[in-house]
Amino acid sequence: MARFSAALLAFALATSAHAQTFPVKPVKMVVPFGPGGSSDVVGRIMAEGASEALGQPMLIENVPGAGGNIGTARAARAAPDGYTLIECTIGTCAINPSIYAQVGYDLRKDFAPVFLVGGVMNVFTVHPSTAIKSIADLVAYAKANPGRLPTAIGGVGSSNHITPVWFASIAGLDMLYVPFKGSGDSITALLSAQVLFFVDNEPSILPQIKSGKVRPLAVTGPRRSAFLPDVPTMEEVGYKGFVIEPWYGFQAPAGTPRAAVEKLNAAFNAAIRNPRIKPRLEEAGLRLIGGAPERLGEQIKSESERWAKVVKANNIKAE
Repeated sequence: MARFSAALLAFALATSAHAQTFPVKPVKMVVPFGPGGSSDVVGRIMAEGASEALGQPMLIENVPGAGGNIGTARAARAAPDGYTLIECTIGTCAINPSIYAQVGYDLRKDFAPVFLVGGVMNVFTVHPSTAIKSIADLVAYAKANPGRLPTAIGGVGSSNHITPVWFASIAGLDMLYVPFKGSGDSITALLSAQVLFFVDNEPSILPQIKSGKVRPLAVTGPRRSAFLPDVPTMEEVGYKGFVIEPWYGFQAPAGTPRAAVEKLNAAFNAAIRNPRIKPRLEEAGLRLIGGAPERLGEQIKSESERWAKVVKANNIKAE
């Protein structure tokens, strides 16, 4: 009994010491997609703000592949000490488990929620060389050219995948899907007209829209974007219920001390209030949420249930 009590005391002292000293070295944030996409944009801005609040650098490691599954699975196996985080997206934390036979991780068992950053919306875009200027034009073109409209898929399982596939299913279209590792590669292909149609998250496609290099057709938010006020929502053009708001958050490996989770959560909350960081996130199209770690857990649960139904109803698979 005395030996058991001594072990408990040692554990309590170690936990207390960790809480008082964490972090004593840089924290690694794994972004499970390549550079240039919206996940990378959001991750880097948040890392900058959180680093300032923590007093330690937060370093980005891009680990793309398999729709974000490779990086997410790797992070699940990291030491649960608070020094490794994984960026959580609508794809990796809601859609992928429904469309992949194996993702390499278990959202309920392998991770501890840390922070929910907020959500954006997707934008339907085409190359400006086309005569397509509306969703109605897009539908007409796709029906007149079945299987011949090259459509970028910016990562299997991402909202950039699920959105055009769901739309095609509803509208009865046959698209020519061209898969890429992520949004950055898809944007490059769209700019060079290798593909003509791409649905992307607003943060990464907005600069290309503003420069006139791509043409926006509609957004997937419940209301119009403050940055694209002349672009209608999908609901406005007749697709009721077609609302998709990709979101971002951060998780830690399961078993990470609660004290470390709370410090990280506090740093991220400070970041979205930081007068230098907040405007940059909002200018990227983010509707900021924040709050306690449990808020991300609730988001993952509700979104997983929603997208499991959409995937099943539309027979969407990772191919």
